[in-house]
Amino acid sequence: MSPIEFFFNFIVMKRVLASIAFWGICVFASPLSIDDAIAVAKQKNPQILVNRTHLEKAESQKTSARSLLMPSLTLSGKVTKINDPITIDLSPVRTAIVGSNYASTYASVYGMTAPTVGDATAQMLAQQAAGTGSNQFAAQLPEDKFKIQVQDDLFWNATATLVWPIFTGGKILSAYKASSENIDAQKFAFAMTENAVLSEVCARYFTMRLAEEMLELRNEALQTIQTHLEHAQKLEAAGQISRAERLRAEVALAEAVTEKENAERDFSLSRLALANSLGSSDTALTATTSIQPVELKSSLKEFKERAQKNYPGIKQLEQEKKRAGRAVTAARSDYFPTVALFGKKELYTKDLTILEPEWALGVAVEWNIFHGGETTGKIAEAKSQEREVESLQHQTVQNISLLVEKRYREYEHAKGQLESLQKTEELAKESLQDQQKAFDAGMGTSLAVVDAQLSLSRLRLATLKANYEAVMSLVGLLETCGEVEKISQYLENRK
Repeated sequence: MSPIEFFFNFIVMKRVLASIAFWGICVFASPLSIDDAIAVAKQKNPQILVNRTHLEKAESQKTSARSLLMPSLTLSGKVTKINDPITIDLSPVRTAIVGSNYASTYASVYGMTAPTVGDATAQMLAQQAAGTGSNQFAAQLPEDKFKIQVQDDLFWNATATLVWPIFTGGKILSAYKASSENIDAQKFAFAMTENAVLSEVCARYFTMRLAEEMLELRNEALQTIQTHLEHAQKLEAAGQISRAERLRAEVALAEAVTEKENAERDFSLSRLALANSLGSSDTALTATTSIQPVELKSSLKEFKERAQKNYPGIKQLEQEKKRAGRAVTAARSDYFPTVALFGKKELYTKDLTILEPEWALGVAVEWNIFHGGETTGKIAEAKSQEREVESLQHQTVQNISLLVEKRYREYEHAKGQLESLQKTEELAKESLQDQQKAFDAGMGTSLAVVDAQLSLSRLRLATLKANYEAVMSLVGLLETCGEVEKISQYLENRK
């Protein structure tokens, strides 16, 4: 053996041993079915977790909207310091009372004396009596009694206030119903995100399965060419074939090793991609679900009907349409008055003034009868939004219907390719067997065997890829129907 041949064989064997070591690691990988992958993604995928918090936020907003239907109770308290105490000066009242007493006394005395003593004397007597009586009466009414302090310069307040809107023109009710519809919209938005994420998980899962099966295929091809090389070496030693025939087998082996290394790299990358979608750090994964789809039992028409019924995006737009209608109702509520019940109770009455009640109940009405055209603008804007959602909903239904048909046709095309490839693969297997028998008998060439092996490998790869394309079309079809989780029902139940 020449030094060049020795080095060539050393490199090939080194690669073979590395491939065997890699395959040994795969033996200890974690088996994972497509149903398991979907379940893990629903629990750990970061995008799903983030959108779940959005749903929780919408549910909390409904609780906030429900509070609008209930009365609000407010407790308030304060302490106040003013520059001087507040007093009421009733001195003018005292003056008026004293003056009234003077006038009544004067009239009484004058009326009794005038007939007997004459007018002048009666006036003098009346003035004296009225003055004396007025002074005595004024002494009984001290001036300080007519200066009343109603508020100290330092005082406290503690108040409970209740307000309950009982009519707002439909504004509160619309807000509450809109919050409920917002939850439904968020649920469908979450379902849409989850649907897309699970579709990605399925795509990466079956990409890993494809890479795994391609690696198995490359390994089988490598083993076959290795066996062929061993036969070629024996036949060369026996003088039945030339050295060139054996070298062709060695070149084929080196190419098979390179192809297997590429397949190992693709398999490792597909594992990393799937682990990322699963939100997992475990990359030692191996797929157990078949990549071969079964025949579809539903027609194209049935898939279209299911898509229009179940696709989360269409349902989300239905909720958006309802919310737009609520916005119109809420805008119209500005035309109506707001009516509210209110109640007020002073909890600390010691510092109350004589002018302040301890409690009060009543009804308040507020009606803004002119908005400067603002309400009209709001209604027009809300109606425009409603029409926009209707148009978008109609367009989405058409797009989904077209997408269903496209993916259904792609699936049928891939299945048609599979049928053709399966027949061609049977012929390639027989051709390889014939070429191997001829070579073993010394009647064929190593090149013919290698070509037959490569032809069979290409057909098997094409079959794998056709299966993969069919499954990807099926995943896309189920995504548009909102049924990605049912993918395992459409695959052959075998590893």
